[in-house]
Amino acid sequence: MTLSATDEGALALEEIPAFLFHLLRDVPGKASAEDPRVKRRFYPDPGQDELLVEDWKSLIQPELQELFQSAREIVQTDLLTATEESDVFAMEIPKTHMDAWLNALNQARLAIAAENHFEEKDMAEDLAPDPSDARSLALFEISFYGFLQECLVKMQD
Repeated sequence: MTLSATDEGALALEEIPAFLFHLLRDVPGKASAEDPRVKRRFYPDPGQDELLVEDWKSLIQPELQELFQSAREIVQTDLLTATEESDVFAMEIPKTHMDAWLNALNQARLAIAAENHFEEKDMAEDLAPDPSDARSLALFEISFYGFLQECLVKMQD
């Protein structure tokens, strides 16, 4: 896979192997996981005060949900613009969509970590993905998404 900046400031992803494109295509679905562990990670209670928790759930959480959903929709739309030639894909992430991608990639990473009970020490491991081991693949997915986030942040600097 090659990454480059376009004249318009987009991130061009070219020569994306099918395996990695499949991971990209999974971002919106991973980020919208309905697992209770994921929901707790995305929307933690702000404290013990019942009134504060009630206000959080009625005032803040809906806005967060809307923001998260909007980011996933933008990512989904961008993924639909990808082209394929002989099991190799190419696409661009427009400059105006980079924040949405950062948001959705972060959601996906948090969801995968919550679903798999990963801790910091797990994510610090440098493992090659083992197709026969779901845990190894999940760690690789988190690393890949983190790599893309790093690229997007550098593009915005």
